[in-house]
Amino acid sequence: MSASDEARGRRLRADGLTLAYGANEVVSDVDLTIPEGRVTAIIGANACGKSTLLRGLARLLKPRRGAVYLDGKQIHAMSTADVAKQLGLLPQSPIAPDAILVSDLVGRGRYPHQGWLRQWTAQDEAAVAAALDATGTSELAGRRVSELSGGQRQRVWVAMALAQDTDLLLLDEPTTFLDVNHQVELLDLLTALNHAGKTIVVVLHDLNLACRYADHIVAMKDGRIFAEGDPSAVIDADAIGAVFGLSCEVIADPVSGTPLVVPRGQHRCASPMREAMVS
Repeated sequence: MSASDEARGRRLRADGLTLAYGANEVVSDVDLTIPEGRVTAIIGANACGKSTLLRGLARLLKPRRGAVYLDGKQIHAMSTADVAKQLGLLPQSPIAPDAILVSDLVGRGRYPHQGWLRQWTAQDEAAVAAALDATGTSELAGRRVSELSGGQRQRVWVAMALAQDTDLLLLDEPTTFLDVNHQVELLDLLTALNHAGKTIVVVLHDLNLACRYADHIVAMKDGRIFAEGDPSAVIDADAIGAVFGLSCEVIADPVSGTPLVVPRGQHRCASPMREAMVS
């Protein structure tokens, strides 16, 4: 990557990326540049390749073809520790060891910065404290992760990723299994982290939350990028129909002004047929 490329925010990109599990090709020939300093949401129907793409970007899945580049270097040619110093990852449905304390789990985010003897330093201590503070989990430090609510656990996992002290953060469906209040709280947290300088890439299922919180939308269909760009440029009724097979109206969100997807369905639809049935 040239200096001009990096200045335009091309730290993380995929060129002709194809990813597969055995004989099953899931992501095909994807070209993607992650906008630096912004929130990017990857959306699409189930099994379209969203999570697989994120795994490829995070170096968890080796490409069948193409490559992922981090600061101009092929990410799969870099060591795990070097990648972890620059890119934080929150995988889907992470599992904590039995009885581990919150402080110890968050401290695991410091492993990439420690030497062979894994000496704990004042810098590590400060990074963990800052991560706990940023996620509002400082008061949970002495509790077992297994004792926490779903929303608290998600914040602690984010804190562990933050403790890595990277400016790139990738999250795979972090709002899954959370109630709507905790979904909003977590996305508010990610927005605050973005405003503090983090580049965020997140896989989301909720289209309206994706539109409200993301600066950049990547819509996937059948393992390829169907469309990408500003939510207002990507999300319309035709695109939702093509990507999700959903009949809908797209209106302006009354709170944020961003696109709001309103499914049609059949229940309580204001249609002549329904009005005739009711009368």
